[in-house]
Amino acid sequence: MDSAKPILCISDTQMPFEHPKALEFCTYLKRHYKVPDENVVHVGDEADIFHGSSFDKDPDVPMSPVHEIAITRERFKQWGAKFPLMKLAISNHGLRWVRKATGAQIPSQVIRSYQEIFDAPKGWQWREEWRFIQLKHPFRVIHGMGYSGMMGHRNAVVDSGISTVIGHLHSYAGVNHIKMNGAEKMLWGMNVGCLIQEDAVAFKYGKYSRPKACLGAGVVLNGGTTPVWIPLG
Repeated sequence: MDSAKPILCISDTQMPFEHPKALEFCTYLKRHYKVPDENVVHVGDEADIFHGSSFDKDPDVPMSPVHEIAITRERFKQWGAKFPLMKLAISNHGLRWVRKATGAQIPSQVIRSYQEIFDAPKGWQWREEWRFIQLKHPFRVIHGMGYSGMMGHRNAVVDSGISTVIGHLHSYAGVNHIKMNGAEKMLWGMNVGCLIQEDAVAFKYGKYSRPKACLGAGVVLNGGTTPVWIPLG
């Protein structure tokens, strides 16, 4: 990682139900801020894995499980061409098939990872947490599982004592700056929102929710000192 350069933080895409302009938007941000390939991080839920959900499936969804895999595999290829060295956070949607297999008492030794199923780009890497500590202002990136509400990103900072980027909570994008008791410096938390196609059948469950999806992504500038959330216009 080039600690002197900006870091792009891509929000939940949930392929193949990502916003039609999501790839173009993220590619623009990478080019505009001169982000190196190794400085691209995805907060997770990169794939929706709709048919792996334990919730009832909407009968109007326009694809079978096999079709969803085929389309997602193609989307991974498209995104991999633009972001060949992406770092990704392990997330709840990525764990959907694992949870189903566990519920059916299927041991991990006999199931394939979703990364293999989707033929993920060779340069992509997954971790529970990505820590960038060789910076003027260190920070970490997690998906955000375990947090909820508009202060989820703030609570993630309070819990860890380090500036934090999360996704997961689609409706509460933005940045909060926090001065902890006894701390010498200000910390920050950023929720990067999401890049979903909100009117897709997969998200029909949110039709009547009061808070709607905040579409955008984040960039961390100046050695980690300046987090910026950028809406998708």
